[in-house]
Amino acid sequence: MTRTTGASWPWVSEARARPAGAPDVLLIAPPDGRRARAFQATLAGLGWPPARTVPYLDLLTGRAHLADLVRPGTVVRLDSPGEDLPTERALIERGGGVPGDLAAGEVAPMRAWYAGFSALLADIDAGLAQAPPHRRLQRSDHVLTMFDKAATHARLHAAGVPVPDALPPVQGLDDLLAGARARGWSQVFVKLRYGSSASGALALRWAGDRVAAVSTVRLEGARLFNSRRLIGYRTWPEVRAVVDGLAPQGLHVERWLPKAAWQGCPMDLRVVVIGGRAEHALVRLGRGPITNLHLGNERGDLDALKAELGADRWAAVTRAAQGALAAFPGALYGGVDVLLTPGWRHAAVLEVNAFGDYHRDVLSGGLDTYAAELRALLGHLPGGLEAGHAASA
Repeated sequence: MTRTTGASWPWVSEARARPAGAPDVLLIAPPDGRRARAFQATLAGLGWPPARTVPYLDLLTGRAHLADLVRPGTVVRLDSPGEDLPTERALIERGGGVPGDLAAGEVAPMRAWYAGFSALLADIDAGLAQAPPHRRLQRSDHVLTMFDKAATHARLHAAGVPVPDALPPVQGLDDLLAGARARGWSQVFVKLRYGSSASGALALRWAGDRVAAVSTVRLEGARLFNSRRLIGYRTWPEVRAVVDGLAPQGLHVERWLPKAAWQGCPMDLRVVVIGGRAEHALVRLGRGPITNLHLGNERGDLDALKAELGADRWAAVTRAAQGALAAFPGALYGGVDVLLTPGWRHAAVLEVNAFGDYHRDVLSGGLDTYAAELRALLGHLPGGLEAGHAASA
């Protein structure tokens, strides 16, 4: 589609009449990404016109200006800039990095990426400050903190939310091992401080000279790539190559808490808290200690799990998730990863995800996460629409 700047932008959404009361929605996201398509499907299921979509890349390059695009009453939604290589490269460059020959799937220089994303969100805030009165589904400061695992962990800990213990910042494998051994730990989870979707994740344990690790990182010479299958490492040189290769981008290291098993698999939950209520939950059954669904892991039966846990234990899960989002005052929603220890003894929060609401076919009260977010923002779903009309495509 040919794009122009300013008010003459040729939005496809103008082709459909807007139901009475349905707001104008402006989506900032890669327009062809799966998340943008899913959000548009939800709007279609509500009987609303498509969101007008502006790519992050067009904001980065100056081809679009938010002050020209926001109308009185517009609802503005940010979604993940990921899964779009030109956008990733542009963010790295904006952050002072050199994207060079960054290949599809390669672990990006996340310090520069985060700096670029921070600068872009500052530009978005400035543009929206010049726009007519509107409503936003997210605050930029919340998004940035949720993308910073160390900052999120510190915030949750200060708020009394149960989280795994964590090391101070480490500079590499030797630093990591010294800190862990000083605390009597022999197993840790290593994460990129500014990573998402398990990029750069490593579950590491050792005993004497023996070491075992499972990671989403695939080594190709000196370059690190994200893998959609978990890779095992059994030698210290391999582990050092991964950890020291990731370290310049910033690491967040937590004590590895064992996960309860459910239906024969390690299990945790992604709970989307919307308007303070944890109603959309997804059971993730892992083939190993890293349970993200895009790695080939499976969904579990939530109703069966609730029956197994009982009301009191399930309430502990929802309290942990809701407490995590409450640590971000004013946040409308967030995806909270909750771990249960063996025997269902304890719940702990692992992460809070700014864009962790991509839950297809997960409904509460007949609404998917996107429709529930819009209802929480607007107080209702305009046009007389009731629960049950949201798309699940």
